Amino acid sequence: MDFDKLLLKRYVLDNSIKYNGTPEVGSVLGRVIIDNPDFKKDVKELRSVIDKLVSEVKKMKLPEQKEDLEQLGGPLKNIQEEEREMIPLLKVKHDFVVRFAPNPNGPLHLGNARQAVVNWLYRNIYKGKFILRFDDTDPKNKVPMKEAYDWIKEDMEWLGIKPDETYTASKRLNIYYDHFQQLLKMGKAYVCTCSQEDFKRLREGTRKPDDEETGRISGDPCPCRDLSVSTHIKRFEKMLSHEFKEGEAVGRIKTDLRDKHNSVRDWPAFRIVDKPKHPFVKGKHVWPLLDFASAIDDHLMGVTHIIRGSDLLLSRNKQLYVYGYFRWKYPIIKLQGKFSVSNIDLSKTKTRESIEQGIYTGYDDVRLGTIKSYRRKGFYSEALVEMIKEIGPKIRDVTITPEFLSSFNRKMLDPLANRYFFVKDPVPITVLNPPKETSVKIPLHPDYLDRGNRELKIGKKFFISKEDFKDYRTKIIRLIGLYNIRLNTTSQFLTKQLLPYPKIQFVPEKSVNMKILLPNNTLIRGLVEKDITKLKPGERVQLPRIGFVYLSVVKSDYVYAYFIHN
Repeated sequence: MDFDKLLLKRYVLDNSIKYNGTPEVGSVLGRVIIDNPDFKKDVKELRSVIDKLVSEVKKMKLPEQKEDLEQLGGPLKNIQEEEREMIPLLKVKHDFVVRFAPNPNGPLHLGNARQAVVNWLYRNIYKGKFILRFDDTDPKNKVPMKEAYDWIKEDMEWLGIKPDETYTASKRLNIYYDHFQQLLKMGKAYVCTCSQEDFKRLREGTRKPDDEETGRISGDPCPCRDLSVSTHIKRFEKMLSHEFKEGEAVGRIKTDLRDKHNSVRDWPAFRIVDKPKHPFVKGKHVWPLLDFASAIDDHLMGVTHIIRGSDLLLSRNKQLYVYGYFRWKYPIIKLQGKFSVSNIDLSKTKTRESIEQGIYTGYDDVRLGTIKSYRRKGFYSEALVEMIKEIGPKIRDVTITPEFLSSFNRKMLDPLANRYFFVKDPVPITVLNPPKETSVKIPLHPDYLDRGNRELKIGKKFFISKEDFKDYRTKIIRLIGLYNIRLNTTSQFLTKQLLPYPKIQFVPEKSVNMKILLPNNTLIRGLVEKDITKLKPGERVQLPRIGFVYLSVVKSDYVYAYFIHN
């Protein structure tokens, strides 16, 4: 096929800029085939062209790559992205600004990634702005990790997300203090020194005569609520100077004490943390809670649409008070349900604890649902994005299976991954009186024969799997691509004629040791045909009867790989 090399170069440059100047052949190839399914039949020639273009682009500096990409027409939009209709937001008449606000207490997992990708896709649809805002103002319960800020950026970059602006909440504490002080002066906030138990009792309130018809219970104001403005300003100053200690004072927003949701009634905006554990901020003891900090930032950053989890449904109820007091316009909210993966815990806190306890080897442990883990195992980032796009921002809770995610990756992998024989728990056999053939050629891919063959050097000795030896011993079987034998430790050659006998995978005597790390963190050991050592780390292949694997270490006598999926 006569490929448009300028078009392919756009793909390579786009991919290279995404990966900070280093293009990845497999990722480019997968993206091209997703956009151009007809190219599958010429994938060998396509890979060759892309290989050459990748070599050329690697020699260029990043600014040169960006300049070349612009001259060629700029980044390519994913064709399927343009065609697939996502669930629309409300009509956008003016600017469109969304934000993604992860807590940097760990890298991204699939749940966080869904939030980021959905916002990014909408940003592209409406040609708007995407803001990354690190929500790192809980130095007690969700302690930020110094490394996680960069981890999250790397995960987003791998997913193809490039924030237009980036902010860090912990660097904006004075902005939050200033706005709370304005609310104090307006009489719309106060500093409460009641005990937590006393405030809870008052907030839950008592039934009053005018509540009989509705059945609603009104909250009772705490003694602090109606103190003078000057008293509350002084109290907040004492909070800031750490004269009040943890639990002794809380900054609250005044609300309707008859609100049907107890948690909305005079909700907390600031609390004191005596011993904050923050990697960057020192000497600060007054920290804003999520609903207050995000309310201020969403306005100041010009956020027009918020896509948030349904678990934060009441955030709107709380924040509307702040927006009302300042006479600000509240963003449009779109709720999406909880996202989970069956048999995988996405909790950052639990993951961190398990790593500290030595249960997991790190955030890229193959058993985890982190982006680091999927990247390590050889998933295509495009497959994760396609899966998230398919789900969309549904209001109902969504639980996917690992198999569901694998189906998106398999669509990319299957036409690209060449086949190689692998024998688990190998058992040696010797064939008596075989044909005088010294090699056999087997297609690299059964569906794309023009891709070529790999050549297996053969003699009388072979290895087959222990399972096959046990199941078919003394029976007639066919060594794939070779001939029929009666199987035993010493096997008898019968005929080359293709007959309906069970087909058994084998490797020649001269083969290579291989280990494969499975998703349950256990290893498969066996032998693989020697031709696989011609490949490079980072390539993906299929081992029939095992599945797709991602090559991590490739030496002349040893191969180590990660299992991707069946």
